[in-house]
Order: sequence, then structure tokens, then C-alpha cells
Amino acid sequence: MSPQTETVNDPSGATCGPGTRRPEQTDEPPRSHVPPSQSFHEAMEKLAELKEYAAYYAAVRLDMIKVTIRNLGIMAGLGVVGLIAAGAMVVTAIVLLLEGIAGAFAQLIPKFPWLGDIITGVLFLGVMAGGIVIVMKKLTGTFRSQTVKKYEDRQRSERQQFGHDVHDRAKGQ
Repeated sequence: MSPQTETVNDPSGATCGPGTRRPEQTDEPPRSHVPPSQSFHEAMEKLAELKEYAAYYAAVRLDMIKVTIRNLGIMAGLGVVGLIAAGAMVVTAIVLLLEGIAGAFAQLIPKFPWLGDIITGVLFLGVMAGGIVIVMKKLTGTFRSQTVKKYEDRQRSERQQFGHDVHDRAKGQ
């Protein structure tokens, strides 16, 4: 016989038809016969279990946030230390460069070697001041041209939308 057409005898003596399974035997009574108090008690146990799992989940998420914040703090601290180290290296390199330049000027003026330091300092400060002036002019010129373009575009839009712009209105037109 094939498994589908085989008949199964129930221990109670009843015969199940082809393709049917024997019902699972459990020690629990059918749900319809469970008293409400027991169902309520089981529901409260399940609710307590659910509450514990929710608290567990919340604790895990909170710990993950704490770890993320701690890692960000560590990375920020390392970044600050790195910036300080990089700044110190740049300053050291500049000092060594200026010392070398000052020494070269001192060699050119052997009677007054201290003039090498003064000449180097004045040249360095002059180059820095010139660079700052050039950069500031470039930045302010760029900002100014962007602002002028912004308001020209806005006035053009006003003329297209209303047939006049803010300047026409100010003149009384």
C-alpha cells in the first residue's frame, strides 16, 4: 500500500480514512475545556515573557548607542591628537626652513650675522601679509559677484513675472 492510501488504526479502535493522520495525543485538555482563570494566568505569563524580551531588546539597543557614542568620542580624540601632531610638524618644518634661510643670509653678511634673522623674519611676514591680502580680495570679489548675480537674476525674474522690478517700483513707475 502507498502511504496515501494506507489506513491508520486509532488506539481507541476507530479507523481513519485514507490520507488522514492520527490526531496528536497530548496531556492537555482541548482549549474549549480550559477554565478562564488558567487562560488568564497563561496570558499573563506570556505577557511577562514578552515584557522581558522587549526590555532585553531595549537594553541591547541602548548599549549599541552607547558603544557608538563612545567610539565617536575616541575617534574625535584621536583626530584632535592627530591635528595637534600635524600642526607641530608643520611648525617645526617652517622653523627649520626659516632658520636655514636666516643662516644663509648670515653667511652673506658675516660682519652682522643677526641681520639674517631680521631679513628672514621681515620677508616671511611680508609674504604672509601679501598672501592674506590676495586671498581676501579674491574671496570678497567672489562673494560680491555672486551676490550681484543673485539679485540681477531675481530682478530679471520679477520683470518676467510682474512686468517690472523692485527698482522700477522704487522710482514710482
